[in-house]
Amino acid sequence: MTNRRSGARLWLVAFIGFWLLHAAWSFAAPFDGPPDEESHALRAVGVMQGDLLVGPARVYPVPRSLDKNNAPDGKHQSCFPMQVTVPASCAQQPGGDSTPVLAFVSAALYNPVYYATVGWPIAIWPEWKGIMLARLINSALMAAMLAFAVVAAVRWTRHRAALAGLVAAVTPMTAHLGGAINPNGIEITSGVTLAIALIALLHEKREDVNRAAVALAGVSASVLVTPRFSGVMWLVVIVGVMLVPVSWQRLKYLLKQRVVRIWTGVVVLATVASGLWTVLAGTAELADRDFGYAMKDVLKLAFLDMWPNIANQMVGVMGWAETLMPRLVYVAWFAALGLLVLGALVVGKRSQRWRLTAYFIGTFVPYVGMEILLINETSWFNQGRYFLPGAVGIPLLAAHVLAHRALTAEHFRSMTRLLAFLLLPIHFVCLAYTMIRWQSGLAIMNPLKGSWHPPYGGSVLPLVLGAAGVIVLVAMYWVASRVPQPAQDTPEAESGSEVAAEPVPAGVGRS
Repeated sequence: MTNRRSGARLWLVAFIGFWLLHAAWSFAAPFDGPPDEESHALRAVGVMQGDLLVGPARVYPVPRSLDKNNAPDGKHQSCFPMQVTVPASCAQQPGGDSTPVLAFVSAALYNPVYYATVGWPIAIWPEWKGIMLARLINSALMAAMLAFAVVAAVRWTRHRAALAGLVAAVTPMTAHLGGAINPNGIEITSGVTLAIALIALLHEKREDVNRAAVALAGVSASVLVTPRFSGVMWLVVIVGVMLVPVSWQRLKYLLKQRVVRIWTGVVVLATVASGLWTVLAGTAELADRDFGYAMKDVLKLAFLDMWPNIANQMVGVMGWAETLMPRLVYVAWFAALGLLVLGALVVGKRSQRWRLTAYFIGTFVPYVGMEILLINETSWFNQGRYFLPGAVGIPLLAAHVLAHRALTAEHFRSMTRLLAFLLLPIHFVCLAYTMIRWQSGLAIMNPLKGSWHPPYGGSVLPLVLGAAGVIVLVAMYWVASRVPQPAQDTPEAESGSEVAAEPVPAGVGRS
């Protein structure tokens, strides 16, 4: 009972911290400031009014009060997305006449489940109120999943190592999507929880079956495959990497458990449903066109510009991938990731090094290869955030390797706290800098000034919420990373506070 209560308290504190951070982005952003937000908002309206399968034309009636930036021919007319020096004051604000008008909706073919869950307030209030409520629902769902990841890292991983990986995995881009109407954020957080759950199930030393981890893996996998067809690819990558190689004896034991079979069936049904929607809606169909790219030019541009920018975007190039953060943001974040990943590659066993390498390849090669092969049909379509549902698991797995091969609980306590103090303030920096971009087009380096201001609470409320979220999360990571003290009268294996120990190689990781 004590463990359950402590886990519930930890979940609540983590949820509050992440939700405050996401809510800050929700209140800070102009309509259509986050990537593709207007299109996703209009998709939510279509779902709630019954326009589920609209055909390849992707045109249906929407409230005029929301259709500010689209033309029937599909041209996006908004004045400030992808124009980093143009403030959001140039754009029409949502609200006013809600008479239905025909509109092209680029997200019209997406699976309706996310939009029915998050976007229903927009159909009731097709104005700022509905937009803000939808953002906050999305914020809460993502915060809840990340809070489950925190509890899983503390209770199920050796030395609470995954906490350090979690600090590095949850980048400012994830927080930015936490304040948007966009299913990409839910995909990312489900990738986090799925990775942690599978690490606990398959690679931590435990004799019985972790039923909570099975449930978390099942829910995460089902959520991951639902919003977009790419979720099935991420499921295959994450599960495949975690399974190969793994103890066949352990796998057989898990597959005999009724709870595992039930949740496997749930995931299979969710995957089949996602596949059927993709086929029925034609989500994956390509347009018949030819951009005329030469392969040598494609590869040159990819190596020199596109791929380096994708790396930055995974940390945070906000808005419509046009707002580059101060350069030291990327230096600090890549240094933290390098500490974990390169350290794990150095000290890991051969199988662990291969698993990390396979995780990297599975995360980046499919999307990159698809873009190169289809470049003349699709042009350049990748953004860093598209890779995050897979990439978030790499630092988590790296932390697991370090815990079992080199570092002690005291080391991970120090590492988690160091990374929290180094990286979490960057979230606030990115929020404030992006507000400057939206409010003044980077003309005034003050997030309280500009020609546009958020409609609720002005520019002060997002900054207060963001600062509060960072403070709560730093405190949460500080307390959660404490080295657990085994109970005096209870064997450690029964206490549930730490997974069973694995010998550390002689001379490695001892202080």
